[in-house]
Amino acid sequence: MEAELRSLFSTDVDDLASYAPGETFCLSLRALIGPKGAPGEESFDFEVCSPAWLAAEVKRENLVSGRFCLFMVNFDYGAVERYVAKRIAQATGNDWTEVATKLARWSRWEFEDYVEPPSARQILSKLFKR
Repeated sequence: MEAELRSLFSTDVDDLASYAPGETFCLSLRALIGPKGAPGEESFDFEVCSPAWLAAEVKRENLVSGRFCLFMVNFDYGAVERYVAKRIAQATGNDWTEVATKLARWSRWEFEDYVEPPSARQILSKLFKR
């Protein structure tokens, strides 16, 4: 199974293609990705930040996690889009869960760590099992 990018956007910025933040920036992005040629999509979130932003954060916080964070000196939407497309192309698997798990290595998958709640039947079975 393969995945495809349905959309890439930010809730912080209306037009990513013309966004020019300057030297210090950290921007949240969301990629909507789904099974290639099939319906459905799920969100994968990540940040794109400048080294200047990272330096300021480290100075302020002393320690900063880099998980789900991409770094670039100057914001370049085309480069971000190519990076996301490359990572999607590399994430293949036998089913959607396998593909999405690979995508979650560099982005925050909306269903990462999701555990399906037990059904009423399962709950009742445990309650009345002796």
